[in-house]
Amino acid sequence: MRYLKALVLAILIFLALVFFFQNQTALSQQLELSLNLFFIPPMKSIPLPFYFLVIAAFFVGALLSLALLFWDRCNTSAKLVKSRWHITSLEKELAKLKKDITGESTSGKSSFFSRKDKNAPAATAIPGAAAPGVKDTSDTASA
Repeated sequence: MRYLKALVLAILIFLALVFFFQNQTALSQQLELSLNLFFIPPMKSIPLPFYFLVIAAFFVGALLSLALLFWDRCNTSAKLVKSRWHITSLEKELAKLKKDITGESTSGKSSFFSRKDKNAPAATAIPGAAAPGVKDTSDTASA
């Protein structure tokens, strides 16, 4: 793609040079620019060749388009930086909320499954089964 752009640019420069050489007599005519506004006295420029005005207009247009492209790039870069900052702040907020949610759920689970009174013996899940540390008298009596 880069070579194609360079080729197109070279062709355009060649065509511009051909245009200038073939129209040298018409382009070298002297031209006087005038500015006549109502609130200031009329002004006239020195006589300038027409090709100078064409080349000057081309360069002024090129500079203006570069300035607009630069402005657009700066504006887009600023929006990108702002968006990235917003994304990082939202990611931090999400991480904080996840931490809060997981912190509450683990503490809730641990409080649900743990005993309230640490000194009380654990309740048995199977009825008739002895608590740990307590001997079962029914097994020893029947044996």
